[in-house]
Amino acid sequence: MVRFKNRYLTAEIIPGDSTTQPLNVKKYDLLASVLDVTEQIHGEFGAAAIRNGLEIKYCNESTQIAIIRCRHGPHRLLASSLPFLSTVGKRKVQLQSVYTGATMLRCFKFLKKFHEDKINEALKTCKTKQEKKKVIETMSKANLEF
Repeated sequence: MVRFKNRYLTAEIIPGDSTTQPLNVKKYDLLASVLDVTEQIHGEFGAAAIRNGLEIKYCNESTQIAIIRCRHGPHRLLASSLPFLSTVGKRKVQLQSVYTGATMLRCFKFLKKFHEDKINEALKTCKTKQEKKKVIETMSKANLEF
C-alpha cells in the first residue's frame, strides 16, 4: 500500500472591489477557478497533475482564508499559479499564498499566530481605548479567537 503525501496551501482571499459586502465564495467556485488558472499557466499537464488530489478543505468568509489540499509534488504547480487567479465565480479577487504546510494542524497553528499578529497590528494603530474596544468587538464578531 502506498501512502500519498499531501500539502496544504493556506491562502488569503483579497477582494478586488472595495465593497464591504461579505465575501461569499463557494468551495466549488474556488476549486473551478484554481483548476482554470492552473490550466492557463501550466497547460493540460499542470491541470491533470493537480486535479487528482485537489480539494478545498477550509474556506472562511469572515477571515477570508482558504486552505487548499494538493498532492506533494504538483503542489508547486498550484502554488506558482495562485497569484494569477483573478476571479472566483463572478467576483474579482486576488489570492495571496500565506503558508504551505504538511498537515492541517500546522496550518491552523500558523493561522492562529497570523490572526494574533493582525490583531496586535490593528491595536497598535488605535489611539484611544474606545478605538481598541471597537477593534476587539469587530474581531469577536468575525469569530476570531485571541
